[in-house]
Amino acid sequence: MMTKRGVMRNGCAAAALIGAALLAVTACGSGGTGTTATFHPEGSMPASAPSAPDAPGGSGTSFVMPAFGKNVHVEMTNWLPSAASQARAVLTDKDYELAYLYAEYTSGQDTSWTGYVSPTMQTEVQTALSQPDVTGESFTGTIGFFDMSAVTDPTVGGYLDVSACFDNAGSSNTSAQTGKVIPDTTPAAEHYYRYTDQLAKNSAGEWKVVSDLPRIYYPQAKECKP
Repeated sequence: MMTKRGVMRNGCAAAALIGAALLAVTACGSGGTGTTATFHPEGSMPASAPSAPDAPGGSGTSFVMPAFGKNVHVEMTNWLPSAASQARAVLTDKDYELAYLYAEYTSGQDTSWTGYVSPTMQTEVQTALSQPDVTGESFTGTIGFFDMSAVTDPTVGGYLDVSACFDNAGSSNTSAQTGKVIPDTTPAAEHYYRYTDQLAKNSAGEWKVVSDLPRIYYPQAKECKP
């Protein structure tokens, strides 16, 4: 999986280019600044992670952590912007990233990610998740999302760009058939990168991921290596 959004980037299945470039989602290890919510395998934690301390209006709303098995550990930043509308977009993006990662973990079988993307993006993501390096693989280990931010897109009106660091250095791709670890051929620096998802509201006023921008790898994204 060359990416499993990441280590699953060759340590992870292939995260395909979507729109500009589909970020991979499998990274590992965590790092960076900010509070994180840690996933504890097999139901030892509620389906919804604890709310971020800075959640707008003290809302109890938070992202949804998929039911990864005990062989996976995920740390997702609890950062949220102060503006309520942007916070909703950020939560949607977190849910999408985690759902995409879970789809890779299930060898492309899980489809919960479809609820967080636009129709066009859905076609692109489905194509990526249908590739052999996804359908024939899974992953184990630790994955980290940190140093998240959100800014109004400077060129497309109504778009919000949500960005974060992804670290999958602590995870490994495995064969979906045998469960054995697949040798990692990804350059060490490429286990750390910054991704940016672009979100926009649909006709119902719901934030959806509509595209993503090319990843920026370490050392260019210096902040993404713990």
